[in-house]
Amino acid sequence: MKLTQLKEELKKNQKAVLFVAKLVGLYLLLQGLYDYILSPYTQVDAWLINSIISTAEWGLQALGYELLPTNSLYQYHMGIANTPGVVIGNPCDGLSLFILFTSFVAVFQGKWWLKLLFIFPGILLIHLLNVSRVIALALIVKYYPSTLDFHHSYTFTLFVYLCIFGLWMLRIKLYQAKQI
Repeated sequence: MKLTQLKEELKKNQKAVLFVAKLVGLYLLLQGLYDYILSPYTQVDAWLINSIISTAEWGLQALGYELLPTNSLYQYHMGIANTPGVVIGNPCDGLSLFILFTSFVAVFQGKWWLKLLFIFPGILLIHLLNVSRVIALALIVKYYPSTLDFHHSYTFTLFVYLCIFGLWMLRIKLYQAKQI
């Protein structure tokens, strides 16, 4: 009886180790493609940053704020008038978060077409969270500038990763409920 239980535990652990190995492998592959092919040879980062800026500026205007004029010194600079504003760099465009989210969903069990139906809205949600983060940072620069570094480094990082974790948990729950 104990030998059978040991074999079952080993089998369970092998599945977990295989899952983690696939997850890490796919993440490293996708991150490598981004770091060594997409980023240096394409305009993906520029497109994402411009999308974040234009959407965040639209949001700030919808909230009634006047925007900073276009800055020729910093290409990806935006914010509320009469503030220093914020600069959005390549690490802040969210692409590495898309890769992390996609890697987990891709290696998790389920049908591929359903994974894709979950990945695309998840990426869109992560992008919108990133836009919201930029809007919030612009507001922090206006009202609480001394707390900008803390919120940029900790508050929003924790919030976004918790949201991604919540999306992963939702995917697991959907799979368990419907085996999709």
